Amino acid sequence: MTTDERKISRHDDALSGPVPLNLLDQPLDFILAEHHRHRIFCARLRQTAEIRQISRIDADRIVAYLTQDLDLHHADEDEDLFPALRKRAMPEDDLGAVLARLGEDHRRGAAMIEAIVDVLSHNPAAESVRIDAKTAEIMQVYAASEHRHLALENAVVLAIAGVRLHRGDLSKISRNMKARRGVVV
Repeated sequence: MTTDERKISRHDDALSGPVPLNLLDQPLDFILAEHHRHRIFCARLRQTAEIRQISRIDADRIVAYLTQDLDLHHADEDEDLFPALRKRAMPEDDLGAVLARLGEDHRRGAAMIEAIVDVLSHNPAAESVRIDAKTAEIMQVYAASEHRHLALENAVVLAIAGVRLHRGDLSKISRNMKARRGVVV
């Protein structure tokens, strides 16, 4: 592990541990905490792209995050939060285009995620993974796109959700999020 990798790895705690499951009782808080974790992850991707190398341990953490945790998070939004908001939003909220854009961001990001995972998963016996220029660029583009995406979700979607969603909506979202994670309700 290089000196740069050690410095980055010390700040990588957000990738090693998930958001506490007790926050699932407050689904909007859980989603906000996931967004914070995702922002840290994106910063890590940018740093990795700059130094063009990552330790196997950190590469495996990123792959697990992208292929497991992020998939769950997108399901939370696409299958529960966004549909509940479509149902409760007022015309003046003007959320239709915003939610459509966010859903498209999830789909567009999938191709970049696949490319990143392919490179980080290559040669699993190696102690570290070298990042080629093309993958480094994909990491930078993905991270920048996700920072904009998260800003929109936090500033607009979660703010409106906090006002528009009813207690029953939040309970249903919470139950579904727990079920996705195998948490007994």
